[in-house]
Amino acid sequence: MGAGGVWLCATGDQRRNQRLVNIAEHLAASPGGTLPQAFPHWAELKAAYRFFGQRGVTFERILTPHLERTRQACRQPGEYLLIEDTTLLDYSRHAATENLGVIGDGAGRGFERHRALAVRVEAWTLAQRPEGTLVGLFEQSCRTPRPAPVGETRGERLSRPRQSQTWAAGIKSAGRPPVASRWIYVADRESDIYETLRLCQAHGVDFVIRAARTGAWPRRPGI
Repeated sequence: MGAGGVWLCATGDQRRNQRLVNIAEHLAASPGGTLPQAFPHWAELKAAYRFFGQRGVTFERILTPHLERTRQACRQPGEYLLIEDTTLLDYSRHAATENLGVIGDGAGRGFERHRALAVRVEAWTLAQRPEGTLVGLFEQSCRTPRPAPVGETRGERLSRPRQSQTWAAGIKSAGRPPVASRWIYVADRESDIYETLRLCQAHGVDFVIRAARTGAWPRRPGI
């Protein structure tokens, strides 16, 4: 399905949909560039800036149709890798930018972009390496982390949104895969937490997670 099919109902307005498709095509042709590089003509660049400034254009409305399409494709018979990780978008040098979060070691300012990429496994090599086809984004979110309040109690900490809740969140919202479809969750050591493991088990999803701790866990006497 082309870009028009992916973004058809994203903004609720046909003209904005067409503008979104145009922006997506230009950015896809220059994924490592900036908006001015993607739109060398001032009129198109101005239209892109105007598009992102409209009230009806939000991160969720743009992304939701694509996520739904990807998850539906992953429900077809086959084997799928759900590869998840976090990227830090660092805007520490942009002192005038507002509403940024605290990232890295606490001194950086920016966003945390968390995403899960779905890949359909077409074959396995003799070295047991998967060869696959990209399906699309299975989940993506942007966070602006804030420092924990001074004197926060354990109950208060558990009641507010936490970074650990972003791991495998797409599996939670997508539900269990069909019997003929096998999902394999793949993530780095940051997701080696109980919440993630329990979520995968509850939804019938296999997982390969890099261990955050090496060696044996401490054992209690008598175990």
